[in-house]
Amino acid sequence: MNEVVEQNIKEIMTLPGLKKVKDEVKSLVAYLETAAERKKSGLSDSPDISNHLIFSGNPGTGKTTVARILAKIFRELGLISGGKLIEITRSDLVVAQKGETAVKAADKFNSAIDNVLFIDEAYTLVKPDDPNDFGQEAIDELLKYMEDYRDRLIVIVAGYEKEMHKFIDANAGLASRFKRTILFEDYNDLDLYQIFYKFAKDNQYLIQGDANNTLKDCCKKVISITGDKYSNGRDIRRFFESSLQQQAVRLGKQENKTKVDLMMLKKQDLESAIQNFG
Repeated sequence: MNEVVEQNIKEIMTLPGLKKVKDEVKSLVAYLETAAERKKSGLSDSPDISNHLIFSGNPGTGKTTVARILAKIFRELGLISGGKLIEITRSDLVVAQKGETAVKAADKFNSAIDNVLFIDEAYTLVKPDDPNDFGQEAIDELLKYMEDYRDRLIVIVAGYEKEMHKFIDANAGLASRFKRTILFEDYNDLDLYQIFYKFAKDNQYLIQGDANNTLKDCCKKVISITGDKYSNGRDIRRFFESSLQQQAVRLGKQENKTKVDLMMLKKQDLESAIQNFG
């Protein structure tokens, strides 16, 4: 395996949770590498599989993070020359005037040639009940670019699982090009615990030993409190930031603070943060 590819695969493997995603990525990369080796050996091409992907799942499950890493992997495998992730949403494509959306979309898609185009909440382009909506112009332009630049453009569309089914079903051209779906499952409380620790480490914070069980309990509460509005990594980030604010309130009453004091998150910080979480 290419060393850079291996490093990027390892980066994905270190992400919390996402077991199915990791398995899918390893399978896809293995196939692409084998196809390249067959070509070098003068064998017939492997059956063509589309490199375009659907990332389905709830918000905050790491879809953009994985897409960025995959863009680098695709570059190393020679599928694209750029390796950047060009992130866009409906607002970057759709204009209220007829005909203008195609022009704006073409401009955005041009910027993604030789790279990976990532369309978040792609299902918002499909509004069959609104005759005055021009999202279909963006879809038509996208399909054109995927055909004209099929060897220079990889597209990843992302969004809620149910809505992405509706997006693909809305146009036969979409169904023929997006043949592989990777499902990003929700994080469980252990995943949130690991993410919180990573946030702490990356931002030079420590968690006091007797606060560990409190943190585990808080991660469960984050899921139960948010309920149907649970947004995974976004919620645990919000809880982490709230914990920092509670620490700051506590330290504001303390004199002669040490470096360790400024780094340490205590049980009471977490308890106060979860009480105010919602």
